[in-house]
Amino acid sequence: MKVLKDYTIQFVSLKLGTHYFEYDVDNKFFEEFDYFEFLDATFKVELAFEKQSTMMLLNFNFSGEITVPCDRCLEDLNINIEGNERLIVKFGSEPYDGTDDIVILPENAHEINVAQFIYEFIEVNIPQKKAHDEADCNEEVLNKLNEFKVKNNDKIDPRWSGLDKFNN
Repeated sequence: MKVLKDYTIQFVSLKLGTHYFEYDVDNKFFEEFDYFEFLDATFKVELAFEKQSTMMLLNFNFSGEITVPCDRCLEDLNINIEGNERLIVKFGSEPYDGTDDIVILPENAHEINVAQFIYEFIEVNIPQKKAHDEADCNEEVLNKLNEFKVKNNDKIDPRWSGLDKFNN
């Protein structure tokens, strides 16, 4: 948990206005969230923290690279990820579930830890399909996969043949 303490901002001591923070995110950061999907991860996160009298606006800009196994051939694949996310922090005693980009802190709060938000914002921007272009995949693995490819059987069960008219 020591790693995540570096992501705590003591906003009570900050003056009104915009303050800038930079974070380097790597595998140790993701391990704190029990996330081990990456072989390697390096990110640079820039946070523009605007403190206002009644709320705070947090603008996250991040860019980096992850190394993961290719979904098709299991060779290492490097994926560049960039993103911009915005978070609004308000104070109050009532929880607010209207949107994901508004957070309500207790009125007596004096700090906020942005680690969870950084983790979620990076996760949301990772593509679902993590694969090389087919030409870049391991040829040996692709050949083996083609051996096990299911052949299209043109015989259709007569009970299901009536469904073909819905395809057109």
